[in-house]
Amino acid sequence: MIAVRQVTQQNKGKKTAGVDGVTALRPSARQPLVRQLRVTKRKKVCPTRRVWIPKPGRDEKRPLGIPTMYDRALQGVVKIALEPEWEAVFEANSYGFRPGRGSHDAIAAIFNSVKQKAKWVLDADIAKCFDKIDHQTLLGKLKCETYGRK
Repeated sequence: MIAVRQVTQQNKGKKTAGVDGVTALRPSARQPLVRQLRVTKRKKVCPTRRVWIPKPGRDEKRPLGIPTMYDRALQGVVKIALEPEWEAVFEANSYGFRPGRGSHDAIAAIFNSVKQKAKWVLDADIAKCFDKIDHQTLLGKLKCETYGRK
């Protein structure tokens, strides 16, 4: 129910429809979505709607895939289920895409680390490297038995 609420009421993209044409759901339509999420064991993911959005400060455009409301809610359910377990084993000094952490926390940690003694700080642009990672190998390294199988 929390996942359905997040994608249909709280998310900024709640009024953006996927290929199914469904946008922010009325209260009467939310309950069937919750039931559908509970009943469905494994459903093949629907195709995403492809929209080209402009890159900030450039004339180029980049693709954006918009999933259906059902798929967004299902992703939310998985996130809610897995996040507490993984938060417990993440590195203490990891700040990217973590709940309750942001760039200011990372800056404060760097400041506290270097204020005592001079150290090296390296900055690397790794944006494109994640496109080439083999997901099955990565999931195997994470020891995700259920999610690593095809």
